[in-house]
Amino acid sequence: MLRNLLKLATLLALSCTLLLGAKHPAADNRTKGISIIPQPLSLKRDDGSFVIGETTKIILSQNDKELSSVGEQLAARLRTVTGYSLELKAASGAKDQQDVIVLALDERETDLGKEGYQLRVSRKSVLIKGATSAGVFFGVQTLYQLLPVEVERNQRTEGVAWTAPCVRIEDKPRFLWRGMHLDVGRHFFSKDSVKRYIDLLATYKMNMFHWHLTEDQGWRIEIKKYPRLTTVGAWRRETMDDNTPHGGFYTQDDVRDIVEYARQRFITVVPEIEMPGHSLAALTSYPELPCSGGPFKVGTEWGIIYDVYCAGNEKTFQFLEDVISEVVALFPSPFFHIGGDEVPKLRWSNCKRCQDRIKAEGLKDEHELQSYFIKRIEKILNAKGKRLVGWDEILEGGLAPNAAVMSWRGTQGGIEAAKSGHDVVMTPTSHCYFDYYQGVEGEPKAIGGFLPIDTVYSYEPVPPELTPEEAQHVLGAQGNVWTEWMPHFRQVEYMALPRLCAMSEVVWSDKSKKNFEDFARRLEQHYERLALRDVNFRVPTPLGIGGRKIIFKDTIVVIKSPVSSASIYYTLDGEDPTMRSAKYSKPVAITGEQTLKALLALPGGKMSNPVTTYFFVVDPNVNGVEYKYFEGSWDALPDMRTLKPIASGRVFDINLKSFPHREDDFGAQFTGYVNIETDGEYTFFLASDDGSKLFIDDRELINNDGLHGLVELSGKVNLNRGKHKLDVWFFERGGTQDVSISIEAPQLQKQPLPPRMLTIQ
Repeated sequence: MLRNLLKLATLLALSCTLLLGAKHPAADNRTKGISIIPQPLSLKRDDGSFVIGETTKIILSQNDKELSSVGEQLAARLRTVTGYSLELKAASGAKDQQDVIVLALDERETDLGKEGYQLRVSRKSVLIKGATSAGVFFGVQTLYQLLPVEVERNQRTEGVAWTAPCVRIEDKPRFLWRGMHLDVGRHFFSKDSVKRYIDLLATYKMNMFHWHLTEDQGWRIEIKKYPRLTTVGAWRRETMDDNTPHGGFYTQDDVRDIVEYARQRFITVVPEIEMPGHSLAALTSYPELPCSGGPFKVGTEWGIIYDVYCAGNEKTFQFLEDVISEVVALFPSPFFHIGGDEVPKLRWSNCKRCQDRIKAEGLKDEHELQSYFIKRIEKILNAKGKRLVGWDEILEGGLAPNAAVMSWRGTQGGIEAAKSGHDVVMTPTSHCYFDYYQGVEGEPKAIGGFLPIDTVYSYEPVPPELTPEEAQHVLGAQGNVWTEWMPHFRQVEYMALPRLCAMSEVVWSDKSKKNFEDFARRLEQHYERLALRDVNFRVPTPLGIGGRKIIFKDTIVVIKSPVSSASIYYTLDGEDPTMRSAKYSKPVAITGEQTLKALLALPGGKMSNPVTTYFFVVDPNVNGVEYKYFEGSWDALPDMRTLKPIASGRVFDINLKSFPHREDDFGAQFTGYVNIETDGEYTFFLASDDGSKLFIDDRELINNDGLHGLVELSGKVNLNRGKHKLDVWFFERGGTQDVSISIEAPQLQKQPLPPRMLTIQ
């Protein structure tokens, strides 16, 4: 099930309020022009600025290999954009010099931890000091954000005053695990793209890169002992509706290069090798490993595959130990992710070897067999000095002794693990799944769900159910980017940003420092910075527009911008707006049925997706349908004619917006008439999550029943001119809440069922 859209309207209204309705915090007006993300622990502004010029030097306080690497990265970037020589050298006592940027290690800075730093910018010098080179590196990322936005360019930029405001910053992260995930199994991305992703993580002080390397749809890492994993398992003949073959993999040299690249940016790469499920690519390569011998093919569709590694076959464990041996040699990370999620038990329940294993080990059922599998893999990993981490399904049947849990199906798995003394990384779908939609219209195709940036920002990784001692097991949180619907890396960027910026503040900044209004203000400058890096981030859409609006007479529409420096362009003729369209400067007058489309344009010219409002004029004395609202928990539609409603009323459109109240589990019935103007064959489309049915003239036309994500089904019917009885049943069992009807006919292009066609009688 996709996650809950229950509060969609509330979230959108909240976004408007947060972005536009209140003044920004004014505790220190002198810091308003400073836009650091994530928000530092302490920031104080002093008068003046430090100027980087032709004679400026970068000084290392001591000869240290890691510190030298940080200095070289800083020098290379500043040389590129300024054209200055920026000599890099080691010298003691450098903090007393002028016209210098000093990078210093000071083991006495224990209060700020291993990743904290002090940053002092004065008119004479810049000092970045940390207990470790990691702290200094994160301080350098802050320095970049103090410099003009042109520092993000990859070329020399003339006419820029390379100044940083005088500040005193003390900063440290709140959590040890500040992660971002990338799935390269569903779609493969080049080595350079992965490095680009790592650069974005480093910019926002993330320190864990969770690299999802194997899937049903592709095996992406070279294993020398098992070459068919990449000659066969890395390639599929097609993908869903795309008939184009797809594939690719990383050689072990590629992996070493990426891991070293990340290490230089103080990012730990955590490999994920999926087991016992999500392994069809491996089973296709070596068909002796599943419960049956196939034949198999590398996955071409998304979803859960029934074929998994055979838990009763010793060859399975020998194969996985061999794979693990080669993988751990490539990754210094103390963690090794084994997946462990979404493992169907059907094959195990029908496999003699698996059933024999259950009996021999004294296991109760297939859930305990999964626990046996995970615990056996953990022993292999522990023997190689690695800690097992897996998705929260590894709790089923009993958790492996030293395992860490990633809690994705809500927070309960994480709470359970922490209470039992296991470390946890919180990554619930409700706040951390960046493959979910960011807006309600005009977005690239995604897996479903709705996760706007303010919801990401609102996340608190430590559940209130935990005691202070138990809370110590919450290592942090991470954002996940699953790529079923992301065939190109540019789309990965779009889905990750700017939500990555919000997540960075969730895991780095102190709780007391978080404020979404101030974050939104600071984010405005980062749009410009990301644009200069040619990052394909999502531009926010205008506020006050979108959806279907019922009006009884002419009206006006007020549109607002979530970015103070941006412009809004709009059209009323149904065409998508451009920067040549009318520029919004005052409320837009709507006369009759019209289609209003608008987009946001940032100062650099990067535009948002268009957002549309459809205005429908109805006669309140004639149009509309009756609704009834029921509460209950069903797996399939009940006969709603026999239920007693909690509430009832009248609406002018068939959707959920007009309901007075909704729980997680509920049902709805819409009853009225559809007014057909011309004889002919009509196609109705019924979309819902979960189940629904459509009746025309008391005859079932569409059956979209059951527990499922958003699914649209259609049905054709010949109708004569006039009114025809319409009845829609719908139920929701947690997750996304959505139901809608569209109509199509030879003389009518497919469109949402117009409210003017709906009548009470």
